[in-house]
Amino acid sequence: MNRSVREDKVSNAYEYIKNKIVLGEYLPLQDISDMELQKELSMSRTPIREAIQILQKDSFVKIYPRKGTLVGEIDYNLVNAIYEVRLLNEPYIAVQCYRMLGRSWLKKMYDAFESPPEFKNREEYVSYYTKLDDNLHNTIIAQSQNSFLKELLNVVADHSNRIRVHCAKVNRNYTLSIEEHLKILDAMMRKDDAEVRENYEKHIKNSWDDALEFIFPKKRLM
Repeated sequence: MNRSVREDKVSNAYEYIKNKIVLGEYLPLQDISDMELQKELSMSRTPIREAIQILQKDSFVKIYPRKGTLVGEIDYNLVNAIYEVRLLNEPYIAVQCYRMLGRSWLKKMYDAFESPPEFKNREEYVSYYTKLDDNLHNTIIAQSQNSFLKELLNVVADHSNRIRVHCAKVNRNYTLSIEEHLKILDAMMRKDDAEVRENYEKHIKNSWDDALEFIFPKKRLM
């Protein structure tokens, strides 16, 4: 097989499996079947196994020799690790890069958070703000010229989205998160670096606390 073709197959398998994990279609500790994936993706076992090896490196799955592959858990250490990395890096990147986005894009995002469309149900509400949140954070990270940070934070962003999807099963109100994003965007439009950093840090810390409370309520009460 041509090397580029093989790499494309591995990449496609990786994204397919990862997206099912992130969106909760593959549940924590669920067994991942090579044979089913071969049928679904119409590809051989080799690229799927290579993709699974990368998914293990990125902490999405765990491979047990002679037993199989299981979807990784969303455990206490994972949540803390993800938000610690975000807190240490994202505010810095935001300050360094937000000017590259342009005022018109920032204003468009601000308006999208402030004046959403009418929602038919809670699912539409959650989906709208989840996608908007992802778009803002991922677009900011994409502006970074540091390839090492971008590679790290792209994986972290996928874990963060998985945590967010999981929390959405419990979280019924995004009011505080919306207000935090509006403050971040407002500071960016005013080009106030200190406020951008301060508001970004507050948002990540509050998101961190919410994730722990929603996913591990009993542990938080101990």
